Amino acid sequence: MVELSTREYMLELISNNPDWNVLDLGCGTDGIRLAKVYADIEDRKDSYPNNRFVLTEACNTPFEDKEFDFVFAMHLVEHALSPADICAELMRISKRGYIEVPTPFFDNFVVGNSSPPPHGHVSWVTFDSIKKEIVFKPRFQIVAESALPADTTFLVPFFRGSMHTEIYWEDTIEFRCEEAVFSFTAGNSDPPRRVDLRGAKIPPWKFDLGASAALSKSIALLKSIGAPWKPRRF
Repeated sequence: MVELSTREYMLELISNNPDWNVLDLGCGTDGIRLAKVYADIEDRKDSYPNNRFVLTEACNTPFEDKEFDFVFAMHLVEHALSPADICAELMRISKRGYIEVPTPFFDNFVVGNSSPPPHGHVSWVTFDSIKKEIVFKPRFQIVAESALPADTTFLVPFFRGSMHTEIYWEDTIEFRCEEAVFSFTAGNSDPPRRVDLRGAKIPPWKFDLGASAALSKSIALLKSIGAPWKPRRF
């Protein structure tokens, strides 16, 4: 079962079940505080001196079957070379969990997402609310990267729905992989649109320093007028 949810609801769910064994997979240096175990492809053990840390690749972890009651996989599955492998591993090691991914539009804006794996993104990940499935499509750089990650974290309270897709799963993760064909039917006088990018090579954009500077200036202005939010991990 997969459905749209929110990170706050997940945190509340875990807070109400303090006996759960919780894993933050792909934790980085600032993982979820409610987790009991942290894991990452890079050695982050110094960031978790009071907790268990495991150095591992996400699609092939050393954990036991159903070792965890809950697993966080935030901004992780879009990095996986095989959607089937990452979904299978999440289901193998945990009973339920939370997946958070950038929307395709937001993915294109952030500097570094076009980098090669494992740090760059491989897939665009969306949610089909009709079929209740997670959808993986090949990622393309359509617009120029123009936002630094440190700046975008401040924007989450304003544009969260445009930036992230937040998904809860339990028992099973229903998903499908689609080819790089994109379409839209407006239903008005505009003709249906279909763009087939299978096998396409899109020239890389250069980082737009001017756009990034403008975004940073806007965020600085928001901070100066007393906006109560602080940058946070996402």
